[in-house]
Amino acid sequence: MAKEIVALNPDDKRLLVEVAGAMTKFEEDIAQKWDDLYAKARNGLREKDRAVKNYKEAVRLLLTSLSDGDFEGYFNRIDERGADFAKTKEQYENLILSFHLYEEASFPYLQSSFTDRINLVLNVLDHLYHNVIALLARAYFRELEREREKFVNILAHDLKNPLMSIIGFSNIIMDKNREGTLSREKEDTYLKIIRDNGVRISTLIDSTLNYGKLKSGKFILSPSSFDLVEVTKEAYFSLLPAAEKAGIAIFINGHDLKEEMGQQHPIEISADRDLILRAVGNYLSNAVKYARSKVSVSMQDRGEDILISVEDDGAGIPQNEINLIFEDYYMAEGGKPGTGLGLPSVRMIAELHNGKTWVESEMGKGSTFYLRLTKKQEK
Repeated sequence: MAKEIVALNPDDKRLLVEVAGAMTKFEEDIAQKWDDLYAKARNGLREKDRAVKNYKEAVRLLLTSLSDGDFEGYFNRIDERGADFAKTKEQYENLILSFHLYEEASFPYLQSSFTDRINLVLNVLDHLYHNVIALLARAYFRELEREREKFVNILAHDLKNPLMSIIGFSNIIMDKNREGTLSREKEDTYLKIIRDNGVRISTLIDSTLNYGKLKSGKFILSPSSFDLVEVTKEAYFSLLPAAEKAGIAIFINGHDLKEEMGQQHPIEISADRDLILRAVGNYLSNAVKYARSKVSVSMQDRGEDILISVEDDGAGIPQNEINLIFEDYYMAEGGKPGTGLGLPSVRMIAELHNGKTWVESEMGKGSTFYLRLTKKQEK
């Protein structure tokens, strides 16, 4: 059960209940002022990159929900929901900013309602916000520790199998060579298994490091102009061996590049080329993993933006998992082995480019993953 960091005395609580009740009738006006202040503080950004997507839930009701006088329930709600409100360092910092802006937005209404006691009201509110921010910080760092433990466990699990395979087949080669009973054909087969598992470990490590850079919130884009079609082809050819091994055909804008290498109309875009290559590659890799026989990539230049879609003919995603599929470490029930970092990485890459990701799926018919990008990313 959450405890107040610095206890509020009975007089403070009575005043806060009074303030909360008085501010209820001004909620809409305060909300609009807060939104204007937040947009200004975030260089004009409103919906994108907002610290708290639902203002009513995370900031606006932090004060008005006290009108019932249930302080214990109030602090418990903040403690329980704190990690939801601040999943990343940036969201946490923006949430703190939100509290300061709430105070600024509500000040005229507080002043008119409590003219003779305005200093006392502000002091008590600062006391309340100190507690709230401390609880949010505690919840944020508690969630960080949970994520760290989950991450370490997932990575250890994913590395264990290929490492055991490398160790096992290395021992077989050494034992058989000592006995002189290992044929050249068998040796080549075992060495190929060792090499493939080494590549798998390298890919896991690269994926983890790249995810960590994105997750830090400090990744700096390096935009340049390039042809999105060529980047998609590059991702295609890197995944072609895995697709062929699984018997999966990949089509790009209706063309099978193995059969027809004809010219396709270029789609020029200004973005971070390496990140877009990684995003498209992650989508393709995921589709190849789950497809039965076919993956179709489509790129549409829609004027102001570009829409990339990657469709597979796999089993589909249950509707109750659709909204979770881009969450960190999320692994669908019965899903294929992996770190659970590929789709979250695509989501973060899209956000860095002021874009959007989503998925549409029907059980038994497959899934289509979308990536919308603005055509020009400013430096």
